[in-house]
Amino acid sequence: MPEFQCKVVTAEGVILDRTLSGDSVDAVYSILKERKEQLISIKKKGLSLDLGKVFEKYKKVNPKDMAIFTNQLKVMLRTGIPITKCLETLERQASSESFEAVIKNMYKNVIGGQSLSEAMSNHPNAFSNLYVSMVKAGEETGKIDDVLEQLEIFTEIEISTKSSVKKALRYPMIVMSVVVVAGFIAMTQVIPSFTSIFTQYGGELPTLTKILMAVSDFLTAYALIIIVVFIGIVFGVKSYIRTPGGAFQWDRLKLKLPIVKGVLITSSMARFSLIMKTLLASGLQIVDALDIAKRTVGNLVYEKEIGRAKDLIVGGVPINKALESEYIPDITNNMIAIGEETGSVTTMLGTVSDYFMVELKDKLDALSAAIEPLVTVVLGLFIGVFVASIFVPMFKMVSLVGNP
Repeated sequence: MPEFQCKVVTAEGVILDRTLSGDSVDAVYSILKERKEQLISIKKKGLSLDLGKVFEKYKKVNPKDMAIFTNQLKVMLRTGIPITKCLETLERQASSESFEAVIKNMYKNVIGGQSLSEAMSNHPNAFSNLYVSMVKAGEETGKIDDVLEQLEIFTEIEISTKSSVKKALRYPMIVMSVVVVAGFIAMTQVIPSFTSIFTQYGGELPTLTKILMAVSDFLTAYALIIIVVFIGIVFGVKSYIRTPGGAFQWDRLKLKLPIVKGVLITSSMARFSLIMKTLLASGLQIVDALDIAKRTVGNLVYEKEIGRAKDLIVGGVPINKALESEYIPDITNNMIAIGEETGSVTTMLGTVSDYFMVELKDKLDALSAAIEPLVTVVLGLFIGVFVASIFVPMFKMVSLVGNP
């Protein structure tokens, strides 16, 4: 059996060199995982292995791969194929090494006696809390194929929504980045070259030109400090929003920003109503569904509001009353109230979800349509200020020189 020279971090945080025997790198990785040790580097017979390729098997699974997996698993289960055979087949068909490793481990766990949902829960990078909870509900009700169909729809909607958001923001982000970089280069490289010319000119310069030259002098003198401070601020803000309090404040701030507020609220409500409809349709009780939904809606403010609503519902308050909040549109509560009166809350949540999905598409289209002219105006102002500040005095100087 081949031997591998490994450098590992123990559970106590100590770095050690170990020599382990195994059929493959995966076998060694499994041994270390059982010991709760992390692999730093590994060599076989003096040859260095590419750890990037090794750990490729354990990184987060692509959402599109997950959508394909869900569809294939649903189809095979509906044809009566045993779950172990399904996983064995899906392992061979996995489109990435990371997902292949996940399915392989799931197969071993299911063979060892775990349920499918339990096997999935061991891989949070691949299967979300929502996914695992719904599969578990499907196992309890005997409707796992129906649950997978709903998850497939949900996954496709998520992929489509994220793609639409990225598409709407791609153009303005590129243009604004170019403007910032070009502006910095102009201020620190181009403007200083004109300073001596303007000084020799001796005439009265326009106020805008003086301001631009002053800003240029400041940026040139303190460029390094400004860059360091900027990086420090970005790092500090990112560190703060990783804390529980900072993350909550950031999510609340996003819900108050004028331009994106409507998109975020609509997106959150579309996600919430779709999750609730899917969970209730899979057989979960309203309280359990809310407990899962609050952790998967994607915003800590909504997590707090939904958690508060869950506590009120446990205390006997109607669902529509418990969900009353400044962050939850009235149409949601009104539709749920109708559902409670008619005994069709799940159906009404589906209607709410459809409404907000259409609304989200319209808002994203409107956002894209509004951003493009705004970006054009910003770009025009940048060019206009530069021309007015630099070239107008230059033209004036040339005209004076040509007409003494």
